[in-house]
Amino acid sequence: MATSSDTSSIPASAAEIPDLPVLQAIGNRRTIRYYDPEKKVEDWKIQAVLQAARLSSCQGNINATEAIVVNRDTCEIWDDIEECVSGFNVQMIQQSSHIIFWLTNINAWYGRANDGLSTLSLSGALTKYHGWNYEFSMTQTIPRLMSFPEDRTDQLLRFETGLAVSQAMMCGNSLGLGQSLIAFGRKPGGIQEVFGLPSHYKFTWAHVLGYPLEDAKAGGQRPRLKFEKLFHKDTFGNPYMPDPQVDALLREKGMIQEQAPLPGRIEELDALAERFGRDPGCVHWPGREIERLMNDDDWDFGPRIREHAQKVIDAGGLPDYPEEMRETFTRIMEERGLDTSKYLS
Repeated sequence: MATSSDTSSIPASAAEIPDLPVLQAIGNRRTIRYYDPEKKVEDWKIQAVLQAARLSSCQGNINATEAIVVNRDTCEIWDDIEECVSGFNVQMIQQSSHIIFWLTNINAWYGRANDGLSTLSLSGALTKYHGWNYEFSMTQTIPRLMSFPEDRTDQLLRFETGLAVSQAMMCGNSLGLGQSLIAFGRKPGGIQEVFGLPSHYKFTWAHVLGYPLEDAKAGGQRPRLKFEKLFHKDTFGNPYMPDPQVDALLREKGMIQEQAPLPGRIEELDALAERFGRDPGCVHWPGREIERLMNDDDWDFGPRIREHAQKVIDAGGLPDYPEEMRETFTRIMEERGLDTSKYLS
């Protein structure tokens, strides 16, 4: 039975909610892995996150993205949920405040296409200007859409769920929440079974929310591949080169931020590990693999990560790949037509 939400923490007016510019909210995004187990996310913030998802773009106004919000303190099936989460994420769900299980309703495509397009017409979004007319829509367009095979529909709608989740997370960032997407692959099909989902509901991803126990910057922005290695201009293979002036503007607006690891980050991680009785330190790759990575021109590595990488190498005690693992990597890459000499020299 639905219950009314707690209204005691709702701001008295919209003016009490800080306005964070969208560029800053994007720049602030981090995968938070350490949450304060004593701090609970207010219900009004959960609702704001869900509203952000509800208002995201969706084809034909079909509204195929749904969610189950689980409160760690009140959920009666928490133990069943915990059995399904990936082992790397157990600590995160034990400390976080809520989990949102994002679902894709495949039947929305087949059952709501006609009504969704009608709402767009009534909203002034679907017009004759772009070639729409009633007879063609009824005899051709809508029947064709409703006849899509399920694998095609699944692909389209899961993409839309991703858009909704991304918008939800940007909202969470603007409200000062810590968040992470997490995997539930330890028990395939387990979440569908735990919640008793009908077969046309696809569990797409899970999203934990809470207040960060670590610094909200989480050690700085993670390095990414270079802009021109990801984006093409006018034709495939023609690198889209970034303009340094644009980069400078985005840094000033807070979208591009200081790269990890910020000073004190490694010490912060070790202190958190000690507090909760966990093993300290990070997992490191073989020294020659770290050197190869730092020399890879595809990556946009700043001075801090290069300095830290050298410290890790100089400290020694690094592992080597087991030969069978090297063989596995080689086989998998060759099956995909990848040049293994770049990765496994």
